[in-house]
Amino acid sequence: MINEIVMADGFLDLITVKSEEVKSAIESVTFVVVILMVVITAVKTKMSIAAILMSAIVGGIVLWLVNGGINVTSELARDEFAAPAAIVSTQTVL
Repeated sequence: MINEIVMADGFLDLITVKSEEVKSAIESVTFVVVILMVVITAVKTKMSIAAILMSAIVGGIVLWLVNGGINVTSELARDEFAAPAAIVSTQTVL
């Protein structure tokens, strides 16, 4: 454990700093667990390419979700639907 002095003005600042530290720790642990999952799958299936690929794809999706993939897609959808509607005008020519 690294001893660091955290400069925080108040309780909420301290909570924010600690939550960022916990977030990075969770991301690191998730990465290690996904690697172990792929290795265990490879050993259990006797190096079956299909099982290893499926395990790696599922692990990639899990890593994406843990690293904020849901937030990325919700922001993209929000930007898309928050855009102003296109103004369409029609003229009738007789």
